[in-house]
Amino acid sequence: MIPQEVLLISCRTNLCSFIIFCKLILPAGDHFAQLEHILKCNLSRILGEKRLKVSDVARDTDINRGTITRLYNETATRVELDVIETLCHYLNIEIDELLELELEEKKPI
Repeated sequence: MIPQEVLLISCRTNLCSFIIFCKLILPAGDHFAQLEHILKCNLSRILGEKRLKVSDVARDTDINRGTITRLYNETATRVELDVIETLCHYLNIEIDELLELELEEKKPI
């Protein structure tokens, strides 16, 4: 749990890897610890578990194969919400199974 005193200093989308970084400042002694929230897409793991191919998902959902491939490889620059919704319905999963928020601590600044 992050304390309420946390100061959100910036939030940006990493257009190279479908990861959203939110930098946070927390007191850490005489220094400040920098944390990053990372939004990770678990599509490759899910398709592997269900033994599905990108081409099968694209054919069955009418989602562009390139879009699914970019999500699978975590290189998408943007994703429409209806694509996320369609994938969740097709795979019979919840959004939090497809997209996962992770917290990483960086070196003190």
